[in-house]
Amino acid sequence: MDFILLASALFVEDLPDCGMALRAVLWETENLSLAGESVLRTTADTQTVFTAFRGTLVSLLLVVALFSGYLVIRCRVRLSVRPYRLDEALTQRSPICGKLNDGQIHVPPDWTSFAPPKVGQSYTDPVFGCSVKRLTDGSTEEVTGGEHLSFLDYYSTFSPINATGTLILISSNNGEWRIKDLDGKIAVPASKIPEMNNGHPVWDASDGHVFYYAVGNALHKATINGNSVKNTILHVFKEYRGIVSPDAADLSQDGDHIALVGQTSSERMEVFVWSLSKQTKTSVYTTTCKINGDITGTPQPGCLHKLLLTADNLLVIAFSNDGPGSEEGARLWDGSGLVHLQDKTNHLDTGYDLSGKPVFIESGNSHYTAGITNPCPSGWGLDVRQQNEVTKAACLLDKQPSWHVSYRGSASQPWMAISFFDDRKPGPELFNRTTGFEKPSRANWLLFEDEIILARVDGGAVYRMAHARSRSAEGYWSTPRAAISRDGKYVTFSSNMAHPDGCPDKMHVPNECLDVYLIKAL
Repeated sequence: MDFILLASALFVEDLPDCGMALRAVLWETENLSLAGESVLRTTADTQTVFTAFRGTLVSLLLVVALFSGYLVIRCRVRLSVRPYRLDEALTQRSPICGKLNDGQIHVPPDWTSFAPPKVGQSYTDPVFGCSVKRLTDGSTEEVTGGEHLSFLDYYSTFSPINATGTLILISSNNGEWRIKDLDGKIAVPASKIPEMNNGHPVWDASDGHVFYYAVGNALHKATINGNSVKNTILHVFKEYRGIVSPDAADLSQDGDHIALVGQTSSERMEVFVWSLSKQTKTSVYTTTCKINGDITGTPQPGCLHKLLLTADNLLVIAFSNDGPGSEEGARLWDGSGLVHLQDKTNHLDTGYDLSGKPVFIESGNSHYTAGITNPCPSGWGLDVRQQNEVTKAACLLDKQPSWHVSYRGSASQPWMAISFFDDRKPGPELFNRTTGFEKPSRANWLLFEDEIILARVDGGAVYRMAHARSRSAEGYWSTPRAAISRDGKYVTFSSNMAHPDGCPDKMHVPNECLDVYLIKAL
């Protein structure tokens, strides 16, 4: 195989691992300049290249030659993967903490007594070594009618962190939103957030002060100004009685498309993709099912359970009922038909693989969808499945507990966040004082249980970052639902770890006492 440096591009063919070879050539070169362009400015950049090329080396033959302005490094190996380019490798940073490719069961210490720090302070995960910062404290921070709120980072397929990595959208179980900075200080209080339809706002992909939301039948743009918000109507959809930004789609990867649902005069729903720059619909699916009531009052209208945008701006529609029918399971609307992604649904998210092909991450086999096989040894593992050829998939992770997955990635940002949980009863993921609680041990703790991990989309690296320490068996919202930021730098999750014995009195919803936590990942 050849590494050929042309101008600023290093093209690597069939590379499982030439990291050591590359290191030998470049380690002493702090400013490698060929063909008139500087391409590696520091040894830190070269270290990033080595990390991106990590793999299993079977045999290696290295020959280096410099001629006619080209650097050619020849590596002969028996294993091969897809080509890499230097511009990709330099942006594929590895996580700054966590245990890499560790397949052992790790029981969290001090499970029954661990107490997180105050808001704005951090602790170091005692098993995996990542720093975890607390951003909220629902037991003392805000009170509504004498009741305390439970705070959420909302959902894994929606990124609560803004584009500049400075602010976070936080929801509470009374339906309100507020904005904090990444030290847990209020930036925009709930009282200054504009009223919006049920559903959720989404951040702009580049401007850290802008988010979008729906009111009535109009799409609005909100611009943060000090500790308040300036509102602008972007478009009124006169053809609909109302619109909603439903569970749980984020703004598109290209930053220009938003998924919405409109209620027609015939009580049917049009699920559509709206281009912010062109102010037009780029995809529309009209349901055969009808909605009862007002679409603006629910994040899951009619027969719709969840909505996602694919990396190439198509709609993934998860219907309320599982089954093989057209409006059942999870379907990809390709503009002409509903493609079966899942008949029996499980948690999934979308993005690009390292080759730039659209994929979705899930657990697929014939139990979930007829004609589908799972590439993992157990037959039940998490896989990275080709969106345009759903019978093709690669194993990402095997023998995992229940999960939520969060991916915004591509070759330049190949990391996804996955959070795990289990609701078995009796079991260890109950409050200490709940009937059926069992203290965790190696005999009853699962591989990856209660963990937050980063996994590379090609399956080449898994970093185990922290235990969420949430008692997920106490209810749906008690699961961590980790979400990754667009640039992969941050991972947020929700946890009731502050209350191992059970929620305090006077919670807005009994047994809900979650707070939001932050991990700096890259």
